[in-house]
Amino acid sequence: MSKYDVDKVYIDGANPSFIKSLKLQICEDPDYDKLIARYRAEGLDDNWIVDMMKIVPVNFKSEHKAMLGHWKMITENDGGRIAINPDWFDKLITALRTAVDNDGVLDKEATSYNDIFDAFRLALKFYHFSEVE
Repeated sequence: MSKYDVDKVYIDGANPSFIKSLKLQICEDPDYDKLIARYRAEGLDDNWIVDMMKIVPVNFKSEHKAMLGHWKMITENDGGRIAINPDWFDKLITALRTAVDNDGVLDKEATSYNDIFDAFRLALKFYHFSEVE
């Protein structure tokens, strides 16, 4: 994180002990679940809560459909909003080309390199776009 001056790390929320160890390494409160619960009880929205963290746990179980839709919007609308270097990210390109969407759910059996695809979807959470009229 310090070598590349990373603003945020979005991480699969399925392993809380690993998340807590990362948070401890950067001097962030490891009891993030309690903080999130407290902030929500105070009426703060999730965007505000995410702004407060550098290590951001993401629950794929509840967010997978939104993340899949976000990926589609970023890569398909208006010719796409990102470019991927094929010399460096050939596996990611393969994952994107083979990704199969079944009613908003990624078919991991049909998708090559699904872990790379999941990492890409996590990275895209940093980017937000709005429609301009």
